[in-house]
Amino acid sequence: MKKLLLLLIALTTLSSVSYASFPITSNNTSEASTTISFQDPDDEEEDPSWWILIYILNFIIVVGGFLLLLRTWWRAWRDEVKWVRVLTYIVLGFLALIIILGIICSSVGCIYNMQ
Repeated sequence: MKKLLLLLIALTTLSSVSYASFPITSNNTSEASTTISFQDPDDEEEDPSWWILIYILNFIIVVGGFLLLLRTWWRAWRDEVKWVRVLTYIVLGFLALIIILGIICSSVGCIYNMQ
């Protein structure tokens, strides 16, 4: 686990350093890229019925996963698993804090809004 975390940090650092080392300038267009059209005129539009089917399947998968998670959580709550109860209280307290701060910031204003 430590090696995986270290690899993730190294890759993130490498990507940000390499981007900073080779900045993209605004004037890097070439004559060949302005004269060649990269769009295929024979390219037909895709049938939207496939996308509707994909959206419906994605919705079913997401809702099914959420319901499975909710059912599992409810069973653990009913069996009085201690860490589930503690984590539930922490999450509900955090959500209540976010809602209260949202109401306060929308009605009164937050610090960054004051002048």
